[in-house]
Order: sequence, then C-alpha cells, then structure tokens
Amino acid sequence: MTRPPLHIWLSEILMAILMVVLVAATFTQVLMRYVFNYSLPWADELARTGLVWLVFSGMAVCFARGQHAVVGLMLDRYAGRSGRLACLLIDILIFTLFAAILYGGAQLALLTAEQRSSGLGISRGLVYAALPIGALPMLIELLLQNYQRFFAPHRPTG
Repeated sequence: MTRPPLHIWLSEILMAILMVVLVAATFTQVLMRYVFNYSLPWADELARTGLVWLVFSGMAVCFARGQHAVVGLMLDRYAGRSGRLACLLIDILIFTLFAAILYGGAQLALLTAEQRSSGLGISRGLVYAALPIGALPMLIELLLQNYQRFFAPHRPTG
C-alpha cells in the first residue's frame, strides 16, 4: 500500500483528531446532562465546530479515494476519451466551486476574526477557517488527479 499524498495524509490526521474530540465532547455532555443534571455550556459548540471541521477536512479524502457516489455513478456510463472529457468538465465545475469556497471562506474568516463565540470564547474566524482549509486540499487533489489523467504515462495493467 502506498502512502497518500501529504495533503491527504494531513487531512486524515486532522479527521482522526477531530473524531476523538467530537466523541469526547458529546459523551461528556451526555454524561453531565443525564447523570449529573448539569449542562456544560461549551460542549455543544465544541461538537458543532468539530463536525464542521470534520466535514470540510474529509472532503478531499473522500474525493481522493473515489467515494463521492454521485460522480462515480454518472461517470460509469462513459468510457475512454468521452469519460475523460466528462471527468474534466465535472472537475472544472468542482474546481470553480472550491476556489469560490476558498476565497469566500478566507474572507469570512478574516471578517469574523474579532468576534468571539459564546460557548468556547474562541474567534469565530477559527470556526469559519474550516472552509478555506478544507477547500485547499480539495483543489490540490483535483489538480493532481487531472494531471495524472491527462499527462502521466499510463501503465499497462496485467
């Protein structure tokens, strides 16, 4: 098994950490609420923020592994050159979307950097930074896949 590219490996590490944080925060909140009849003011916000970061950091990993079902189902109908061109068209549209998410997310993170969240007291810019930080590996993965599809030498299967 080959090691994944750096951007995918970093996303996987971030996802693992976020999953542990998400489970711990949710478990702690449930325990405190139902056993001790006390709700932690920060646990819900931590779980929500962690879930947002988990989703945006996991996009590129799913794309790199070919686990986006809708695109896969559509492309199974095409073969050869028409399949590669259909992939290119879809990838151009996806690239445009994630470039907009990268730009808009960075602007939103900078705009809200001075605002504080109510539960954790962290910068709202940190929460919104999930958008550009999640979009960047997705753009890198799109570029790498299209380079391999069109420019990398094809190896015969056997």
